[in-house]
Amino acid sequence: MSINRFVRGFGAVTLIVAASCHSLDISNPNEPDKVRALSDPTAIEALDAGAMRTWFNAFTGLRSAGVLSTQARAFASSWNNGNLNFYSSIDNPTAAPDTWVRTSRSWQNDPSAAARTSIDAFWGGGLDESSSNRGGYYTSLSLANLALTAIRTQGVEINNTADTKRAETVAAFMQGASLMMLALNYDKAYIVDETSDLQSLQYSNRKEVRDAAITKLQAAATLAAANTFTTPAAWANGRQYTNTQLVKIINTMMAMTLAYYPRNSTEVAAVNWSQVATFASNGMSSGTTPVDFWFVQDGYSAWISELMNWFDGIDGGRVHTRVAHFMDPATQVDPWPTTGNPRPNSADHRLGDGSFGTTGMQSGFGTVAATAAAGSDFCWSSQAIMRPDRGSYHQSNICFKRYDFSGTQDPTGTYGGFGLAPALNATVNDLIWADALMRQGGATNIANAVTLINKTRVTRGQLTPATAATPLGSDADGPCMSNGHLATNNAACTLFSMLMYEKDVEFLGLGPTPFYEERRLPVIFGGGFAGDNSPRRVIAGLLPGTPREMPVPYKELGVKGEGLYTWGGATPNSPAP
Repeated sequence: MSINRFVRGFGAVTLIVAASCHSLDISNPNEPDKVRALSDPTAIEALDAGAMRTWFNAFTGLRSAGVLSTQARAFASSWNNGNLNFYSSIDNPTAAPDTWVRTSRSWQNDPSAAARTSIDAFWGGGLDESSSNRGGYYTSLSLANLALTAIRTQGVEINNTADTKRAETVAAFMQGASLMMLALNYDKAYIVDETSDLQSLQYSNRKEVRDAAITKLQAAATLAAANTFTTPAAWANGRQYTNTQLVKIINTMMAMTLAYYPRNSTEVAAVNWSQVATFASNGMSSGTTPVDFWFVQDGYSAWISELMNWFDGIDGGRVHTRVAHFMDPATQVDPWPTTGNPRPNSADHRLGDGSFGTTGMQSGFGTVAATAAAGSDFCWSSQAIMRPDRGSYHQSNICFKRYDFSGTQDPTGTYGGFGLAPALNATVNDLIWADALMRQGGATNIANAVTLINKTRVTRGQLTPATAATPLGSDADGPCMSNGHLATNNAACTLFSMLMYEKDVEFLGLGPTPFYEERRLPVIFGGGFAGDNSPRRVIAGLLPGTPREMPVPYKELGVKGEGLYTWGGATPNSPAP
């Protein structure tokens, strides 16, 4: 039996048991193969590689991360690939924008609902846009648990002590990283590790899953710090990570787990911001050499960021006008006007004049060939690519091209599902760190937060720096705009508003991160003031009715004989445990 066949087949069987896609009482017909395969050192390393691949693919999936990013109005798309149109649409688009809601767009947790696949995607996986079956976080968790069973229970040695510790560390990391995503997305889940009795699993509430994720991630960080190694390039399809880099990535994930656990603005006060700051201070941006957590795509064969394949493609999705207006309030109207938004001339050098690529791209993409004022991350297209009958609020003239390393929408690159793709950047750590410092207060914390904000605001955006004298403000300020004024009321920007702006710009394309940021905010209204080109509308926070967490998928509920339920509408999330 080949290693690849073992990983695919047995990983699925383990998922059936651990995640209860079918009965917990099902016997495992592959048990003899399990015993033999788990004594094979090569198979154990393949489990680690499979866990990492599954985690990356799930974090950047269209049905999951794509839907959450459009619900957060970070990206926009009217196409219903991956259920984007259904979940991001507005119930009353002909009403005033400040009354828009999504009360009829709860998670569709029913076997007869086509949009049910978005709830499945993070949990157990499903088909992607190429009709390939991709696993979810119980798949990556199951693979990690198998590897740890072999190493910790069966005593398998992989080549030598160093390689064994490397495999153990990565498996422990994937345990924690998988539980992190279950804690951030579901109201409850199973806490499963290599010691669990799979016949007696019980749900744990989201807070318990969060705490278990932190415990597992801390254990993985301890292992990584105590052992020197570099992961094989194949484990991220071309990217390698040292043990010290993994320590940083794990610390950032722990900071994210705490900072992005709140389902609404009320729960933010309960976050241990001191602990968040401690984790972030050892995270991906700490020290002299930052680290990003990326992988390499292979065109949907095994590795794919559907999020980037879709939204780094000019003809797939666009930057939501909510964000575009912040970057250039003089030209970009939010919501999108039927006449379209003109080419920008933004003070933010990440957008610049919107030019991009070559003259040969103009007829196909509606772009303007790159000039000296071209932005680093964004571009402009004259084309309205979305279906008009699905609502002009989906439209945008601003495209996202930050991770199109070809610079021409080359089908052998990101546009075609190939090449480098991000999961998390070191900047995520910087901005979460700044957030934690600002919420604690104190002159030193504020000064350090200012430095962190300016790392992107000034270095990448070339905007007016934040200073220690800038008023602190609060979440309720809403985002700053590139002109130095609040989008809420045109007042001078505060530190919190500058931080919010940086997150809106920098988090694009990094999995579901924009959604986690927006759901923590109150519903913030802005616009409609003299001199602004946009009406009063919701400029930050999720539109009322948007679900803020996912229910246990219908498959699981059906197997256990439990009634179907969901979140969204009048009840967007579960009560705080």
